[in-house]
Amino acid sequence: MSNVENVLGDIFVVKQEMRPGWYLTVLVVFGSDKIGVIDTGYENTPNDYIFPLVRKNGRELNEIDLIVNTHRDGDHIMGNKLIKEKTDAKIAVHNLELEAIPEADITLNDGDNVRIGNRIFRIIHTPGHRPGAICLYDEKDKLLITGDSVCGNREDLIRMDKKIYIESLQTLFNVDSDIMIMSHPFMPAGKNILRGNEIQEMIQASIDVAEKL
Repeated sequence: MSNVENVLGDIFVVKQEMRPGWYLTVLVVFGSDKIGVIDTGYENTPNDYIFPLVRKNGRELNEIDLIVNTHRDGDHIMGNKLIKEKTDAKIAVHNLELEAIPEADITLNDGDNVRIGNRIFRIIHTPGHRPGAICLYDEKDKLLITGDSVCGNREDLIRMDKKIYIESLQTLFNVDSDIMIMSHPFMPAGKNILRGNEIQEMIQASIDVAEKL
């Protein structure tokens, strides 16, 4: 599958084109007996992208046990319904996103730990794009998953007070990360999987854009 990139062996980053040069991503985390999904894309994303990947890896759909939504936007949650219909998966969201995702089964708060596949992620509450936006951090592999919390040059995606957004970015700037996965290829990076120095450069660029508003 040319639209899939494997990260750290068990994490698959699936890209779905939204328009030329722009795509959304969902993450599928394969544990030894359970599979987790981080964001679910549009209504067609599970059937067209997630389920084929699960089957290609020799796994069953009923192994999907958890969906984590990084925030409320449609391109991150519209696949929830179909996955719920096909599996017994629970949906986990930050408590401030419950008003927009009332079907959620589990509420998350800053500092909580959540098991996805065989990995333990710490929840980092990063409001700015949305009130209940979250990032997920795996300290063991220094992996940071940011959803839309790092928006690069997209001023239009800063939907709260810029000070709140900047504070969230400053928090992320201090997270010890070797790999950062964003949901879109935000500029100036122009790609969604960043490594090493690219991470702090991207976060700092996002802070610089916000400070000029």
